[in-house]
Amino acid sequence: MRTGFKVGLIVFVVVVCAIVLLSAYGWYALHNPDRYIPDAVAYLQQKTGDQVQIRHIEVSWSPRLLVRFYGLEIKNPKPFPAGDFLKAPEVDAAVEVGPLLHQKIAIRSLVLDHPFIDFISDPDGLWNFQNPASSKQKPARFSMGVISSLQIKNGLLLGSNLIDPADTPGPVVLVVHNFSAELRQIDVQAVARTNSSQTIAGSLEADAARFGSIHTTNLHSKLRITPGQLTFKDFDAKTHSGHASGDFSLLFAGKKTNFDTTLRVSGIGMPYLLAEFQPGPPKMTGTMDANLRLAGEIEHTSNPLAGIHGTGHITIRKGELPSLNRNKNMIQMKRFRDPGTAALPPAAFSTFVGDMDLRDHRIYSKQIGVNFYGINVDGSGSTSVMGTGGMDYRGMATVVTKQGFFTDLFASWFKGAKIKNGRMNFPIRVTGTLANPQCSIVH
Repeated sequence: MRTGFKVGLIVFVVVVCAIVLLSAYGWYALHNPDRYIPDAVAYLQQKTGDQVQIRHIEVSWSPRLLVRFYGLEIKNPKPFPAGDFLKAPEVDAAVEVGPLLHQKIAIRSLVLDHPFIDFISDPDGLWNFQNPASSKQKPARFSMGVISSLQIKNGLLLGSNLIDPADTPGPVVLVVHNFSAELRQIDVQAVARTNSSQTIAGSLEADAARFGSIHTTNLHSKLRITPGQLTFKDFDAKTHSGHASGDFSLLFAGKKTNFDTTLRVSGIGMPYLLAEFQPGPPKMTGTMDANLRLAGEIEHTSNPLAGIHGTGHITIRKGELPSLNRNKNMIQMKRFRDPGTAALPPAAFSTFVGDMDLRDHRIYSKQIGVNFYGINVDGSGSTSVMGTGGMDYRGMATVVTKQGFFTDLFASWFKGAKIKNGRMNFPIRVTGTLANPQCSIVH
């Protein structure tokens, strides 16, 4: 079975099993279907190779054939830790009766209510929804048709890796809270083929979702599933007091699992965003707009997203660099402020614009422009994203408004400062760390 569709196939096989038993033992099984749970479980385990539990089965006839399962649990195979890959308190399958006369199963709707789904990957590339030890499939008495609608209501989805080499549980990378989803027109016969290339489409809504340290709420997305790839297409969500949209894909066809996302954000509060990565007071304030492309491998370590890389362009408006407010050079430069902004802190800025190249745990920028309300700084450099690593930015500061005698006097203090048309330019450098930056005027 193709790994990307295991949830739908497992539940579908449960329904197939029920129909086979009903046919084999007669429709009197409608009155006491629980007596056939051991046979149903044995059939399902032979089909999938997974350990399965079913607590109770109900079958009703009107207005259509409805098979309801209570307490469905699919256990993790070895070498994964004890627990459930899938746990669903209630599963409903509405089956068309007419096709059964021709030994065909057509499911109008398949509904999982409050399911818990826990995806886990081990360092060898195996997922807990796979089972290489499953036995060979026997010819089915009934042909498997199309599931018109597979619905999930109020579900919880987790995604994590085992840590190499001891296969100990790693941190949860993906969490989707209280989500509802619908997948349409699932051709089970096509999905089950080894060389299947079928695409399944649908939609998803979630109260909250987290990937790594990035939290979102009110998520709405299209779903696109192919063998080896799950894509949240054209997603839209709230995050860090702002808004995010784009595409997010998980690629798990090979031994390694990778992610790829194109992201557009607006109105993101920098203090909320930075609090996800670093404790303590915010190192930057303001609101951010950005266009980003991020990707990387989800590694089997205690820091599975350490290899994230990407590019983008960022604009931050009406912000501040609080750690620089006591820097003597920033305080001196405050004298060149625009009229009416004297009350603002020394490191306050109106705009911060720059490109971004994230790689090897650092952010590199070829061009950064900062407007400190009267002093424009254009520069380039890099900083560590690990918090304790260093930064190094160099640039040229320009006093926007024309000055007089005091500008000439100030320029004489610094080697390299120049006056042109009454405007002063001088080289500037920022070093240190995000928590303790140092701003100096280069002599």
